[in-house]
Formats: sequence, C-alpha cells, structure tokens
Amino acid sequence: MKKIQILMSTYNGEKYLREQLDSILEQDCEKKGLAKFSLFVRDDGSVDNTQKILLEYQEKYSDRLQWVQGKNCGVIRSFFELLQNADTNADFYALSDQDDFWMPDKLSSGILSLEKAEANHDRKVSESHIDMEVPRLYCCRPRLVDADLLELPSEIKRPPVRAGFGNALIENVVTGCTVVMNQTLRNLVVRQLPAFTVMHDRWLYLVASCFGEVIYDETPHICYRQHGRNVVGTNSSRTSEWKERLTGFHRKRKDISRQTAEFVRIYDFMTMESGYEFADRKKAEANLHLAKDLVAAKHSFIQRIRLVRENKLYRQRLNDNKIFKILILLGRY
Repeated sequence: MKKIQILMSTYNGEKYLREQLDSILEQDCEKKGLAKFSLFVRDDGSVDNTQKILLEYQEKYSDRLQWVQGKNCGVIRSFFELLQNADTNADFYALSDQDDFWMPDKLSSGILSLEKAEANHDRKVSESHIDMEVPRLYCCRPRLVDADLLELPSEIKRPPVRAGFGNALIENVVTGCTVVMNQTLRNLVVRQLPAFTVMHDRWLYLVASCFGEVIYDETPHICYRQHGRNVVGTNSSRTSEWKERLTGFHRKRKDISRQTAEFVRIYDFMTMESGYEFADRKKAEANLHLAKDLVAAKHSFIQRIRLVRENKLYRQRLNDNKIFKILILLGRY
C-alpha cells in the first residue's frame, strides 16, 4: 500500500486541535486500500496546552503521530520546515491546519485525483515516449463554517476555478489545508526554499502550475473554520470582501513582483541545465519567460502595456482582472 504523510503546523491551537486530530484519524484512505497515513506535526513554540495535547495523542497513537517542538518562526517557515523534514519515502503529502475539520474522504479524494492524472499521463507517455514524473498538486474548495462547524451563508458567487501559472503569478486559489501533493512536487519545492513568498500555499501553486499540474476540486472535503484567530480567512459578504481586498492591494502592492523575482532566481537555472529533465520543457520555459517579463516590466511602462495586451496574466473574476490590469500598468505590484 502507498503512503501519505500529513504535515501539520500548530501554534496555540488548544481550542480546536483535538477535534481536528480526531477528524484526521477518521480518514478512509486505508479502508479504501489507497494509502496508509501518518501525521507529522511541528509546533511553532506554543505557550498554551497545544504541546500537552500533542503528547497525549502521540502516546495514544504512537504508530500514527509524531511531533517536534520548533522555535517560533511563523506559519510559512514552519510549513517549509515540515516539507524539508518529511518522510522521503512517502508517495503523497497533505497539509493540515490546526483548527479545521476534515471530512472522511479528504485524503482519498486527493489521492484518487492524483492517481487519475498520473494514469492519464502514462497513456500519453506510451504515445510520446517521454517518461518523466510530473509535479502535481491537488486542492479543493473549502466549505466555510463558523466556530461551531455550522456552514456560513455567502453572498459571493464564485466561478469555477481555472488554475494556471498566469493566475498563480498574481493570485492564489490554493487553500493550503486542502492540499495533497505527490513526492515529485515536494522534492522540487525543497531543492531550494524561497527567502520570500506571500504564503507557503501560494508558493506551491507557483511551482506546481509552472512545472506540472494543478487539480482543483470544486467539491469541498474540509470544513474551513472561520474564527477571530485565523491567520488567513475567507469573507462571505461582498462588503467585507471588497474592503479586505482593497486594503490588501494597497498594503501588499509590492509582494507580487518580489515573490516573482524570487521564483525566477530559484528556478530559472533549470532551463539552462541541459541535464535537468522536464515533463514538458516547452511549457516550463514559456512559464519562466512570462515570470521574467513580469519582473522586468516593473521598471518599463512599455513592457507593462505589452503584458496587459498579451492577456496571459489573469485573476479568477472579471472585475479583479480589470483592477489588476490597471495596477500592472501603474507598476503597483
């Protein structure tokens, strides 16, 4: 049977941690014969009862759960450390927050989607004779719930997600706690970790969409708890969402160019290495060329006009596209 390792970062999460751990332990992927699962937790310096709870569960489920105490470094670095120190023999990796609730088929839905994509790739390989592992990332739309796991009504109509590198450069559609990835993607990410990224899940989206495949499942398989202590939440009303987005556009107006420059710095060398094999070299080179254009255009109005006209960069919603075209023209990214 294959193996999947769940990577969880905790920090002062005593309130909801037991409920989340219990939902993970009820995953059905083993019953379905898909993969044996284990849980690796890094605590980011909690000062409440989080570590006591982790010790309690480790003693009770020693064959399932291991945890380590780390120095406080924040959620991004904590997850990157988890990826670095993960079991190198696992076939798949899943990310977990400390305060959500997983439906029993959360892992199995990700594994089945990744295996289906791999099977489709294998058929193409037999026709093209190009045998190369593809970095793949699966994620799903989260179900928004309140602190008591009651579903939150939403005024916002969200269109079906169109994942792609042109989107990943300027927007994130990947909710980290829904992610399941293959070993190829994990290995590619930990070759060299970024000195800066907006969020760890956004970096995963960049890498997977540039060099491989992103599978977005519109069916929710987790309950994404919204409460006052969330690091990142999702608005359900139009007014609150617009206020947050406008504030975010202003506050983080340099993050996109900074993150893209770091991405180019780390991964552009691979297109220069004749010995590095890509599952789809043309796609990877075209994506990296787009990333370099986005960085260079920061300092050239003519290049920014060309970027907007080419229409390769896009956000998921039409109004967002219009806003970002203006921001790109102004160089405010």
